[in-house]
Amino acid sequence: MEKRATKASAAADLERIKSARKQRLTLRKQIAGAPTHAKKWEIALHGGEPPTAIQNLPLQSSGLDAPSPHGEEWRLNAIAQLKQRFAELLIPALMANDTRPFEELIAAMQAWRKTSVLLPEFIRRQELARKKRPSKKEIGRRLRLALLNLNPDDLLNIRTVRAALSKVEESFATWHGFDFSLASDDSKIYAVMRELKLRFLRPGDAAHWIHNEKVVRILSIQPNEEPKVSGMTLKQLKSLPYLRCERNFP
Repeated sequence: MEKRATKASAAADLERIKSARKQRLTLRKQIAGAPTHAKKWEIALHGGEPPTAIQNLPLQSSGLDAPSPHGEEWRLNAIAQLKQRFAELLIPALMANDTRPFEELIAAMQAWRKTSVLLPEFIRRQELARKKRPSKKEIGRRLRLALLNLNPDDLLNIRTVRAALSKVEESFATWHGFDFSLASDDSKIYAVMRELKLRFLRPGDAAHWIHNEKVVRILSIQPNEEPKVSGMTLKQLKSLPYLRCERNFP
């Protein structure tokens, strides 16, 4: 009887482990499951769920206890804004006798204490990171982030996507000091694009670049699938601050 019970218990434990593995949310699944393009980009950028407003408080308070290069008036205004955010985030929890937001803040403060370093140490860590070859998971994150950062002009076909990714690879290769590849072949790019719900442009798709509430460039795909561009060039757009791009496709 004991042996049967032991086997049954072991089998149950194995099923729980398998179930936990199935439910484990990988970074790839988090990005793919995000509801919007902006949310996918945010998760890819942070390598997971971005910090909450409460978790950002330690970062936002960093350096405000010392003179600022921006001047004393700027520092006092930043402190006043921080106090306002603190009150908005935590006073409701205090009134509701809910300790969870305070526990979240304490955990964030502890984490910030471990990661916050002086500039020389930060530079040293960056130099070490440059020499380290990225893991498969990190390469996957960078590939997804690069695809989510594509401009509408990059989404004409697989050639334009590859050209855009090549520029990112060159940048990483220069920084790391060794050859760098985001995708082994086109099939990998196609697979990740499907996962991210990205597609090539189709007839009727259009993008408008807006500066100072004026449209300065338009890209539209004609019925014959050819792109039509009017207004400024991409090179000219780079010199404009506060530029935004609006499009009628995902």
